[in-house]
Amino acid sequence: MRSDYIIKLIDAYNENDREKFRKIILDLTDEEEKKGNIQLSNKILAALNKMDSNDSNDLSESQKKSEPMFSTSSGLTMFEPSGIYSPKDKSSNNNLIDWHFPEEISMDEIFLSDSISEQLNNIQLEYSSRAKLEKLGLKAENRLLLCGPPGCGKTSTAFSLSKKLNIPIAYVRLDSLISSLLGQTGTNIRKIFDSVIGKDVILFLDEFDAIAKKRDDKHELGELKRVVNSLLQNIDTLSDSVFLIAATNHEKLLDSAVWRRFNTTLFLELPDFNLRKCYFDNQVHKYNIRIKADSKKISNFTKGFNFSDLQEVIKKTVKDYSFHQHKEEVTTNDFIKTIINMLTFYNRDSLSSEDLQKLKTNGLTLREISEITGIPKSTISDRLKELQLVE
Repeated sequence: MRSDYIIKLIDAYNENDREKFRKIILDLTDEEEKKGNIQLSNKILAALNKMDSNDSNDLSESQKKSEPMFSTSSGLTMFEPSGIYSPKDKSSNNNLIDWHFPEEISMDEIFLSDSISEQLNNIQLEYSSRAKLEKLGLKAENRLLLCGPPGCGKTSTAFSLSKKLNIPIAYVRLDSLISSLLGQTGTNIRKIFDSVIGKDVILFLDEFDAIAKKRDDKHELGELKRVVNSLLQNIDTLSDSVFLIAATNHEKLLDSAVWRRFNTTLFLELPDFNLRKCYFDNQVHKYNIRIKADSKKISNFTKGFNFSDLQEVIKKTVKDYSFHQHKEEVTTNDFIKTIINMLTFYNRDSLSSEDLQKLKTNGLTLREISEITGIPKSTISDRLKELQLVE
């Protein structure tokens, strides 16, 4: 360990400059990591986390007011918006973290299944009862992995938890964090974790598979594998006050060691009929136009759609029929035409037998398909029968 660091630390201590002291420690851990002393770096960082936690508990009321923190009604410690630290990527100068606050989140825009909502309520109960759990020798859940196809509500789940726990969320898209200089990627990871040390926040790592990939993949570069190691080490030294959430569309790509870092894994499915209906009813009221649509029918025809798909159906229908065609009222049939266009990739003029089967599978009757496509009902029936014979 270099002697100049020791001198700087003593100076910072004598000046009672906590931020200067902390920065020197972080510089020291960076240098030790670069020299290959990973274990020593992690031990120093863990000690710093403990110091930060103890300092926040020991501060007097006057000291607390001078810190970039404040107490919420739940008794948790949060950043003030003005005190937020958002690290930047060195090469692009882009922020590595987007901060969001509970008061900005509307639960009216979040649609979750009953089972997921129940899990979040259990997490909320544990988090608000941390002191009771500690007396029992237990810890509250604070490491959550979200898996599932795109558009199934993983981001909504993370933001819902931010609202329930009344703590801000540090949102990070890991796929955008990867630098052209792979060495910088590891540095970016460290910057992100350092920025939330000792704070009561949610650290939300989206597109988690972009970095947490299996290290036994022969096609991956050695440097990228070191990035995975760095990610795991930072998770291990993360203070308990930080609630870590990671989300992925490709859980099968994750390294086996990643799974052990999380208390709970939730698999989110595509929205079912009831969720699709609730979402449709909620969204159509946003537009200043008369809409007369059977939401049950729309929900039935959008089987397999995610929330993004449904939003696209609504926006395209309202735009096409109210703006381009100047209709005073948008109807169920207008929405059905949009759904068919999306299912057949806007190729209704040359529908294949497979396209017709897809429409039927999504709940459309032969009569409805015929009315919208212009193909005689008998022809549709014959083509579907031929397809079944081939299969």
